[in-house]
Amino acid sequence: MSFRNDNHDSSPLNLVLPRTERAALSGILNTSSIFLSERNLLRFFRWETRKLDRLLEADESYDVFQVIKIPRVIGVSEANRNWSVLMVIEHLCLVIEDCRKAIVALSDGVEPRGEIDLSLYAPSTSVGFDVIDRFEHQVSCFCEDIQTVMKREGALSGGSRFSHPCFGSMNAKKWLAFAALHQAIHRRQVQKIIVMLGIA
Repeated sequence: MSFRNDNHDSSPLNLVLPRTERAALSGILNTSSIFLSERNLLRFFRWETRKLDRLLEADESYDVFQVIKIPRVIGVSEANRNWSVLMVIEHLCLVIEDCRKAIVALSDGVEPRGEIDLSLYAPSTSVGFDVIDRFEHQVSCFCEDIQTVMKREGALSGGSRFSHPCFGSMNAKKWLAFAALHQAIHRRQVQKIIVMLGIA
């Protein structure tokens, strides 16, 4: 499994978070991965997903395809201010799938090769409505695989690690914490987009 972009077509957009924000989020990840159980981290991921599902259920009330510029959300880079709801959902699909792969590999003692290229996670403006079904499928696969891994005591807390470009070297449990936090951050982003589309 590789997260490296071999095409070298990385986006010129600023995909990095401000240093203080990165430090604060890193602190949240460290704290949650230490003090929250694996079960609670997965519960948090599911809780944020249910909130997203409720926002998507109201999709007849707003244009899911409309790209809109919103005030920057904490945890989301400057490059992510001009996305539609469906573009955010596609981004989540990409991240959820790669987090699942990383967590499963690390829990098996396998360290993924390559480096994460953040430009790979920027969706296309031509994203279709079918991405919602893909999102539901990715979430289901993620939860099933994490539950399977959790049955092996200590599997998520092993020494195998994989680096995130903003948050450094992380083991499987910390990647689970990242997946949950990432879900929460982008749920807030979707909420802001909907509000600015005129939905209270």
